[in-house]
Amino acid sequence: MSLDISLVHGVSHSEVFKSAWRVVDAVNQTCALDLRFPTDHDDQRELASEFQEHSRADFGACLGAIDGILIWIHRPNPTQCSLTNCGPKKFWCGRKHKFGLNMQGVCDSRLRFMDVSINHPGATSDHLAFVTSPLRYKLETPGFLAPGLVLFGDNAYVSNEYMVTPYRNVKSGPKDAFNFFQSQLRIRIECAFGVLVYRWGILRKPMPNGISLNKTTSLVFCLCKLHNFCIDNKDSTPPPSMAQDEATISLQGGAPLESFDNGEESRENSGRPAQLLDGGDHLEDVDRRARHTGARAGTESLLPREALLQHVRLQDLQRPRPKGWRVRYNK
Repeated sequence: MSLDISLVHGVSHSEVFKSAWRVVDAVNQTCALDLRFPTDHDDQRELASEFQEHSRADFGACLGAIDGILIWIHRPNPTQCSLTNCGPKKFWCGRKHKFGLNMQGVCDSRLRFMDVSINHPGATSDHLAFVTSPLRYKLETPGFLAPGLVLFGDNAYVSNEYMVTPYRNVKSGPKDAFNFFQSQLRIRIECAFGVLVYRWGILRKPMPNGISLNKTTSLVFCLCKLHNFCIDNKDSTPPPSMAQDEATISLQGGAPLESFDNGEESRENSGRPAQLLDGGDHLEDVDRRARHTGARAGTESLLPREALLQHVRLQDLQRPRPKGWRVRYNK
């Protein structure tokens, strides 16, 4: 692609890359494109109502969906490791067998990113990356969240007064039904990541050699902002990738995009980047006491997860069964 631009515009190959980085810097310096987590309670309630429209259980508490994704890089060189005070092993995500950076993202129901942080290497759990992020401290500030509103996350996080996660190790009953309806909204962040990496194919493969960690972070922030810009301008569905681009990504071992289990969701995004998700779904790097501190906070009243579970029970909500389930079961 860079060679094509160089030939068409009659400029040097290096000038193409210089121009690209000028655009990245310009986007990141444009305040109108900044990612903004809403602070006004009326705005927060409006976002929660948009999530509620997608909820079969009529959950009205979800303000945003949170998850982590691996930003794939090559093994950092000694200079980069020295600048970050991290050895190369810290960047190796054993669950994904890739070097990378842990990116935490929060999106709204329209798949727009409201908050993004890239502060940790790939071996870091999503929980640790979140609890050390600026957003966590905002969420714990009294009055920051409108009463009753929370984030929906997966089991990489801890259920507390501002975070709702699924119940572990359940296969039936109200908790299983709750998990389904919680996932129906939480999956929006996976949809957002799917659209992001589909639109910007460079995120489906390791960053080219020669791009520093700082530049990688700047580039990803730029792409997230442009992702929001496209959605705001009615371009929420990326155009089909060119066969040449897909071939290049495939030949370079790029991550494929898998279909979602939920057909309704799969029509709204470009696939699930499974090879880049769930890499931080562990808690080994978090002290056990610190791990449960958030879960104990606010125990004088019902935690949001338990309140939503009560809603599922009172409404006698059931997990929808796939078509043909009864036939297979009877066999």
